[in-house]
Amino acid sequence: MATPRSKRAKAIDAGDRISSLPDELRHHILSFLPARDAARTCVLSPMWRQLWASVPRLNVGAEGFTSQSSFIEFVNALLLSRGCIPLKSFWLRANGPGIFLENFRDTANMWIRYALSSNVEELGIDDYNQNDRYVDMKNPIEFFFIQHCPFTSSYLKKLHLCYVYINNHGLRKLFSGCPILEDLEMINCEISDTEFSSASLKSLSIEYVDFPYAGDYNMGDCYIVINMPSLVSLHVGTLLGFTLLSLVDVQSLITAAIVLSTSIDTFVDCSKILGALSNVKKLELLFPYDLGWKYEYSVQDDTHLCGVVFANLITLSLSDWCLYDNCKLLMYLLEHSPNLEKLTLKMSEPHFRGNIGLSCAAAVKSARPFNCEKLRKVEIVCSKGDKIVGRLVTILLTKMKSPPEINIKPLSGV
Repeated sequence: MATPRSKRAKAIDAGDRISSLPDELRHHILSFLPARDAARTCVLSPMWRQLWASVPRLNVGAEGFTSQSSFIEFVNALLLSRGCIPLKSFWLRANGPGIFLENFRDTANMWIRYALSSNVEELGIDDYNQNDRYVDMKNPIEFFFIQHCPFTSSYLKKLHLCYVYINNHGLRKLFSGCPILEDLEMINCEISDTEFSSASLKSLSIEYVDFPYAGDYNMGDCYIVINMPSLVSLHVGTLLGFTLLSLVDVQSLITAAIVLSTSIDTFVDCSKILGALSNVKKLELLFPYDLGWKYEYSVQDDTHLCGVVFANLITLSLSDWCLYDNCKLLMYLLEHSPNLEKLTLKMSEPHFRGNIGLSCAAAVKSARPFNCEKLRKVEIVCSKGDKIVGRLVTILLTKMKSPPEINIKPLSGV
């Protein structure tokens, strides 16, 4: 006589092997689904009825909702069903047509407070819809304002912000209220504060962030100050507003990628940044606009670089701003990077730069030979027919005692 079998065994016989998995694995599967789709699994069987409500990773997006009110109703019901179950990750995305978090700021802030009170470790807030945010230029949608949502958490490790506005001193409150925050990513945000100071942060990425204009605050130069002794990875994309970058204590950095493109960045500003990055292993320093040709500058007179050795540098990527002043800055970096293995030079379109041809021509005649023994590969990315490349190749082949392999690749975009 056959013995009774468990419900899970019957499920396997019926072809439903997922239901027989442990709850932790099914939670993991549901975490890849939008919260709305995860909730729909409650109709599969009694075994799934309450499982969705205890998923530790929530991806709450407005995609698929036809109205703002229906989205709010769903999220409120979702959080009410969860109760006090701890969260690992909470992502809130206003990715539905015409749905913006700023339109219901108090409710959205309540959801964020719920996540923080649930000991969330990873929090993402995306308030944008690329297609319709600026359709009506007379009544543009404002960024989501999170100033009234206190970021106080002893558990938060990672924070992602997109189309978010932080009021004056907001960053300082964030860093002081989240003592173990390690990863901060800010994309297309508007920030009224200019100081990034944290003892715990290990990864910082800011791109297309709008900082205050110096004239609006009766300031001289407006510096974005990054003071983070534990920082390991830094990515700085385009900074909006007339802002300069100041690196104070970043001695733990291993990887740094910096792109400055405002009209007030100068050749001297570039060297100040370099002087603070002497310990990095991988460095990308790009300045798409012409930053050097207007300014009289010599690396020999620069106290920020004088004697600095990039002993750990293995991979280096530069744009053609380093070729001014007879290519002295490029020569300096090669001579003072004893472990450099790969160099990439990204040349801008000829009409976007000044006449660096004269600098390269002078360097061919005046530069002295130097050693860069471990450099074995050089890539030059340039537009077709760029005449500067020939002179640059001549410098690398004739002035280096151990010439590297040189590859030339086409410039795919500006």
